[in-house]
Amino acid sequence: MHIDLAQVLTNIIGFLLVVWVLKRFAWGPILDLLDARREKIRSDFAEAEQALSDAERLKSDFNAKLGDIKAIEREKVQDAVKRGEGIAEGIVDEARRQADTVRQKAQTDIALETEKAQLALRDSVVNMAIMASEQVIKEQLDDEKHRQLIREFIDSLGEMPHA
Repeated sequence: MHIDLAQVLTNIIGFLLVVWVLKRFAWGPILDLLDARREKIRSDFAEAEQALSDAERLKSDFNAKLGDIKAIEREKVQDAVKRGEGIAEGIVDEARRQADTVRQKAQTDIALETEKAQLALRDSVVNMAIMASEQVIKEQLDDEKHRQLIREFIDSLGEMPHA
């Protein structure tokens, strides 16, 4: 095997020339491009971290506001329940007042009707007593005198002690 020294030197010089040209014209822009890409990735990652941080902050704000809304909702429900209970109590009180009014009116009406019935019964008893007394004495006294005597008798019965 034979090594051609001129060819090896030409290859080495060619390689060194290619490395020098690449270093001079291509290697700088390639490294600059890689540095720019690395910086872009770093800034995108920082932006993603910031966006994640903002999202976490917004989530915690949202949860806090949601808690506030739920608390307000509970308060409103409790207020509505209290107002409903108040309305129910008012309705019950009004119904009781109306029932008391109806009961009092009924008692008054009963008392009046009882009094009317007693007067009617009294008049009926007076009339029957007059008719009975006319039958007994077979003579007719004047009507006013009979009524007076019977009323006095009935009134005297009311004053008698009961057994």
